Amino acid sequence: MKEKIRVYVSGFKISALDYVDAGSMGHPCVTTRNAESMFTEYQHLPKGSLNGYLSDDQIKAIDVVSEFCEDNGMEYEVVDTAKMSFINKTKLVLRGIKAPAVTFKGEKIEGVPTKEDLEALTAK
Repeated sequence: MKEKIRVYVSGFKISALDYVDAGSMGHPCVTTRNAESMFTEYQHLPKGSLNGYLSDDQIKAIDVVSEFCEDNGMEYEVVDTAKMSFINKTKLVLRGIKAPAVTFKGEKIEGVPTKEDLEALTAK
């Protein structure tokens, strides 16, 4: 089994109140359970591909790793720490992994990696 490069990100879900514009905030539908589906036309915040929002540096980290893996015939996996249990998050903290981070075979890169960083990481 091939070892995968792991990209750790920390997404967060955006509530319905984050989707609506200021003029709609007072509308009673905003506070209903279906507000998110009723106000989809008001979405104005950027959304990541992981069921929520990712910061620009986390998106860039995924893009760099994706391109590197495509060029080098490797596989990668995106791990959203926001979806992890408290115990698993604690294990990451103890290992010193804070999003965005990239790991491969026990080695890690903190922040957004460069192509050279990934080459050095995978050469070990």
